[in-house]
Amino acid sequence: MALNTLIWVGLACCLAALTIQVFPEAAFRMGVDVSASWLVFGFGVFLILMSAFIGMTGKKCDH
Repeated sequence: MALNTLIWVGLACCLAALTIQVFPEAAFRMGVDVSASWLVFGFGVFLILMSAFIGMTGKKCDH
């Protein structure tokens, strides 16, 4: 994945998880496990950190 893609997917995961935490009743009605949203947030942070790490090493992605 390209670095920009990793950053945007990470941001989308973080924003989705925070939206679920802000509106837990609506998320519960849609069938979302509210307590698991922190896992999605953590995954988003992981993707953002990995893109930063890959960017610091200076290696280029093939894609």
